[in-house]
Amino acid sequence: MTRSGTILISSGGTWTKVTGMTVRAGFPDTVIVNDALVMNEAGAGTVRWQQSFLASSDLKARVVKNGTEVIGSPTTSTATGEVFNVPVLAGDTLELQISNTGYLGLYASGWLEYVQTTQNHPASSDPEIGWYTGASAGLGRGIDADAVDIGFDVEALVGKQAPIEASRPVVWSTSADMYVGQKYDIGAEVDWEIPISADLDVIRKVEAPSQLWEDIALTFHTVDGRNLGQLVCQQLSEVRWARERNEVSGLTATVSPQADPELLEDLRPWVHWVSAWDGLHCVWQGPIQQIRIGRQTATITAKDPSTFMWRTRSPISKTWSMTDPTSIAAGLIQAMNELHRIPGEPIVLPRVTEAFTYTATSDSRMLHQMMDDLAKLGLAWTVVSGRFILGEFGTDPVAQLDECDFLVEIERLRDGTSTFNDVRVQGQNWAQTAVAPLAGLRLQTLVSMDDLFGVSNIQKATRLYANEVSAIRDSLVVPSGASLHPQAPISVDDLVPGKCVRVTASGVVELMMIDQVQVVASSSSYDTQLTLVAVQNTEDVSELVQEGRVG
Repeated sequence: MTRSGTILISSGGTWTKVTGMTVRAGFPDTVIVNDALVMNEAGAGTVRWQQSFLASSDLKARVVKNGTEVIGSPTTSTATGEVFNVPVLAGDTLELQISNTGYLGLYASGWLEYVQTTQNHPASSDPEIGWYTGASAGLGRGIDADAVDIGFDVEALVGKQAPIEASRPVVWSTSADMYVGQKYDIGAEVDWEIPISADLDVIRKVEAPSQLWEDIALTFHTVDGRNLGQLVCQQLSEVRWARERNEVSGLTATVSPQADPELLEDLRPWVHWVSAWDGLHCVWQGPIQQIRIGRQTATITAKDPSTFMWRTRSPISKTWSMTDPTSIAAGLIQAMNELHRIPGEPIVLPRVTEAFTYTATSDSRMLHQMMDDLAKLGLAWTVVSGRFILGEFGTDPVAQLDECDFLVEIERLRDGTSTFNDVRVQGQNWAQTAVAPLAGLRLQTLVSMDDLFGVSNIQKATRLYANEVSAIRDSLVVPSGASLHPQAPISVDDLVPGKCVRVTASGVVELMMIDQVQVVASSSSYDTQLTLVAVQNTEDVSELVQEGRVG
């Protein structure tokens, strides 16, 4: 039997029977009474079950026989339980129960099945069964015969044969020989020099992501996880959520005011958070910023947790000596999370950039200004499902996309709008200029890094920034917000800003980085939009030409 559709489950750990069970496809002889499987004969068999939960990791499921006997051990979300050789009698029942020891949970679907593997068979006299009877009596002189027991020796054999599939490894052996012949004059000297090099990237095959409006749901809760309510696809008109690199991402949901008026009335900006679910995956999470309620529609707007950087002064006073900007940012973000009670530590990627000495003074600047400074020193960050990811992913591509995987035309772009080859960086006590050669041009810019101190630090930052902005970019361009084909071979887990994909178009192959992701889902469409930027080789081409003390 099976059950689909959501159920809200209160906390407390009480085991509750799953109701609304129907006959599962492929089991037409199933008998269900009061949401329990009813056995029609004695025997033994295998009990299997599975369940899906949307909004709590503290939900569990178990199978109970005749309302009291627990079969096997409880399972968690999407795990399959299986118990062999479970004995039953005609009239016995099996039911699926669930419990929640955490906050208010959300049950999605589940199923329970019993497959009989043995059965009691009555014996009967037929040619396959032989009866052997023997009796003997002895009489001794002057002794009465004792009572004689007559014994029956009965044997019955029941056999069943079934084919067993056998697997064997398949070995592919391929060889190829190539011979190149050439006639030479007598006395000629022949030098063979065959330089061979090859780069091989192994990109795993990714199935096209499932894109179903029926999988979309929103849950509303406090920052510490206390559940307030939920809205499923039938109550939603449209959901938009995004992920961005070095920027705050957002979510916008359009709902009917009649969907759950009490829930809409209870929601408060900053106090309550929203989580967006695509099936069993939490794809976005952040605090609510605004609720606009009209007669026909209501709109809920939220931002990811990085929006707290605009609501947080420098949370600590500390000097980092020769430290990677990613590690500096991790300390600042962790302090911000503790201030605002945001759960989960930031994920710090292991790739390391240049090291700097950096000073933070409590309450002296806003946190987003400090993160901007660190970004100029090489920091990259994003937020996925409510959690910070700090650092660079590297350039190994996670997917191979062709021109047919986009619903737009891919263009070739030669761009100099963000090019500067004469860069001056000004820190606390030192200013440094770096120049990179560019056809005799002097395209100048001025960059301020107020929390950067020390000559060596500022010189490294100047060269790093100048190498980054001095090139004129020539690359393939996927237009901003380009829609992916529904069958594009890239998973939701890989749609993360900072990860790289390889794009092929018009015979040109380009390594590109995901900069922005936006998903627009409604009952009539499911559109995934990407903004990609070409990955450039930033060579060390700039030279320090001018320096001076500040102040």
